[in-house]
Amino acid sequence: MRWVLVVGFEQAADFGLDFRDELVAMGHEVRTFAYRRANVLYKNKSTKAAYQLFILRRLERLCVRWRPHLVLVLKGGPITPGLIRRVKARTDTLFLNVFPDNPLWMIPFEHIEPYDVFFTKERYAMRELQLTGLRNLYYLPLYCVPSFQHPVALTPEEKSTLEGTVALVGRHYPFRERFVRELTDYPLRVWGPGWEHVTDVRVRSLVAGGAVGGHAKLKIYSGAPLSLNLHHPMNDVVGVNIRTFELAAAGACQVVDLKEELAALFKPGEELVAYRDLAELRRELDYHLAHPDEARAIGANARRRALAEHTARHRVQEMLAVMEQRWGRG
Repeated sequence: MRWVLVVGFEQAADFGLDFRDELVAMGHEVRTFAYRRANVLYKNKSTKAAYQLFILRRLERLCVRWRPHLVLVLKGGPITPGLIRRVKARTDTLFLNVFPDNPLWMIPFEHIEPYDVFFTKERYAMRELQLTGLRNLYYLPLYCVPSFQHPVALTPEEKSTLEGTVALVGRHYPFRERFVRELTDYPLRVWGPGWEHVTDVRVRSLVAGGAVGGHAKLKIYSGAPLSLNLHHPMNDVVGVNIRTFELAAAGACQVVDLKEELAALFKPGEELVAYRDLAELRRELDYHLAHPDEARAIGANARRRALAEHTARHRVQEMLAVMEQRWGRG
């Protein structure tokens, strides 16, 4: 089948390009189209709106000319209902959206309805949207990419640096800073954009670096006995973030705030460590820092589960099953 994959940027680490790789490996024909640009016209407020319209017209021409069976939009807030309806009026193309955030917060409501299927990782959002009469919704959790997320070997010096560490990799938010402040008596190290601007001396002393990705991030996941995963309270209401799957695929022992959807994806106590409040978090940190062998076993269990059920290939296969069931296109 022919697919147009609509992504933010056509960069190796950009969300959604892993779907392209899986579809191509499965024998599909795929063209990618980026709806953002890293240039002056896109970044300048006075020209952005007109330039976005120009970009959307190019996407519309591609769809009408090439006539893909499916257009898969990854997030795609700027993709307008008008574009979707115009293309569907001239072709038999189906439009899908895989949305990695909370759609109640992160995309205009009217942009959801035109899709043939809108995949969301938030059952809470799905229930709320269904109350408005929307019938194009489907629950699809996020995923890992085993070729990008896996355990890596560390040098003796790197092992020594991370030994006994509780790692937190993630962007700075005020609520995360407040969270870290509650854990300053633990061997906590923090990496991520924005932490360099923290003024609290206690928190600042725990900042080990800025944004990390690729192999550098895998070293942290592989070397630290415990890795914290604190969900965004607005973005992850009952669903779980993509870091849940990344940590699992890397074999990290993940310590994560318990979400409603979590237990259906990974077993708390066996495949990750979950907590409901600060007191429970402290008990779990104390125990697993004192029992690193058990922490490693939990990380290994998580990796096996992630590879068996939660890869990008699994999600693509589920999307194809939905297409086959509803439209005979699988």
